[in-house]
Amino acid sequence: MKLLETGPSPRGWHRIQTMLQCPQKYAYTYETEGGREKTTSPPLIKGTLMHLALAHHYMRQKNEANGGDPKEWLPPKQAVEMMAIKEGGEWEEHINTVNDCYDAYVAYWVHDAFKVLEVEQLAYAKIGPYALTGRFDLVMEDSRGGVWVVDHKTTTRIHANQRKFYSISGQLIGYAHMARQHYGARFKGVLLNQIQHKAPCKFTRIELPPAPNLIKKFPRIIIDAEERIAHLQKTRKPNDYPLAANELTCFHRYGACKFLERCKWGYKKS
Repeated sequence: MKLLETGPSPRGWHRIQTMLQCPQKYAYTYETEGGREKTTSPPLIKGTLMHLALAHHYMRQKNEANGGDPKEWLPPKQAVEMMAIKEGGEWEEHINTVNDCYDAYVAYWVHDAFKVLEVEQLAYAKIGPYALTGRFDLVMEDSRGGVWVVDHKTTTRIHANQRKFYSISGQLIGYAHMARQHYGARFKGVLLNQIQHKAPCKFTRIELPPAPNLIKKFPRIIIDAEERIAHLQKTRKPNDYPLAANELTCFHRYGACKFLERCKWGYKKS
């Protein structure tokens, strides 16, 4: 039985987002050695493991519906355990939390009637001379033949403001842009599959609220970021990109930027 790979796509939104946040963070992440480090943040670990559990759940469901062998893929909870043990350290501490949440999720959505079309689907769009990629967590078809891109979002607590928070997400607007090109009129929208992993576990699905101006300007956002990347690559060394130097950027909801000390004290090659 196989373990799914659920990593980032090759030219995804997070690359663009990082440049928009802070060019120096972009350079440290993508243009220097050791920029991409092992995840140690508990919220990100739990989110990654829950994504893996759901990917295996829906992949097995898809195989069975299409006459294939669901046992081609590891059972979801076994996949969580395998990845956590492989990563080691802090990851193993979250196995039970994630697997208990997965059990609650399956029980809550036991009467789901949609058809699974794709799981961890790599998507692509050409924007000007640039390529944008994404990885759809789940693509499903409703009873009327409409296609929905589902994005799993884990959180400690589900609250109403998350609807507004995600409505301006470049990642999700990008998903809609790519899905519209791929599925045409069948595409109906992006669904946020919200998962509260802290007991008592809660679940809800909401349609991404409209943001017509952002959708209209999305291609320009990508082109502007790509052009800045290309310019900086030609004119600056990786340790001399512009810095945001903004407390709202250098500190985020998970804590401090991992490059904070490097920016404060100067670049030192390890």
